[in-house]
Order: sequence, then C-alpha cells, then structure tokens
Amino acid sequence: MNIEFWFLLAGHTNEISRAFRNRSLLQENWMLISATIVIVMVWLTLYLWENMQLQRKASSDTPQGLFYDLCKTHRLSRTDISYLLKASAAHCEEQPVMVFIDPVILSSYVNQAGTDARYYELLEERLFQK
Repeated sequence: MNIEFWFLLAGHTNEISRAFRNRSLLQENWMLISATIVIVMVWLTLYLWENMQLQRKASSDTPQGLFYDLCKTHRLSRTDISYLLKASAAHCEEQPVMVFIDPVILSSYVNQAGTDARYYELLEERLFQK
C-alpha cells in the first residue's frame, strides 16, 4: 500500500463515515421493522379469516345462512352478532332472521337483558333506525 492510497482515503472519510452511519440506523431498527411487519401480517390474517368465515356461514341456504348474510349486509361486529343470536334464541330459535324483521323481539329482550339492556337498545336503534 502506497502513500497515495492513504491520502485518497483520508480525503473521503466524511463520506465513508456517513455511509456507515446510515447502515447502522437500519441495523438498530430491524427489530422494530420486523415487529411491525409481523403485527400487520397477523392482523391481515385474522381479518381475512373472519371475512371468510362470515362468507362461508352466509353462503349456506338455511335460515342461519340468511341471518349471517343480513349481519354482513348491516356490517355488524362479532359482538353484535352474538347479542342478536341470544335474543333470537330466546324468542324464535328456528328463525333467527326474525330479529331483523320484528323490532318487538329486541324490545322484549331489552327488559330481560339486565346489564346488557343498553347495548340491545343501541342495536335496536341501529337496525330499525328509531
């Protein structure tokens, strides 16, 4: 190695140190980037799985399938669906769709619901636009 190489190297130390600094920034944050990618992938998988389950349930030609199809149409959450299933099981077990047709079913279940009465009232308002 001759002296010209060392002089050439000495003249470019700022660029070399800047390149190493940028590289270390990625090395320090690889854990954060990886965790973000994993969280997004898990969320996407769960979202697609839930939609697939609702489509599968809604596609069957049964009263239950029609119920899930109406739930999907109204964009109800899983919690909303479980509350509607409880109300329909108490009043019209064979035809859970009746919850969407007859507002009296939800109104009568509000009185029996106890602590969940307010949630049923909100559901009734949402479904029947009272």
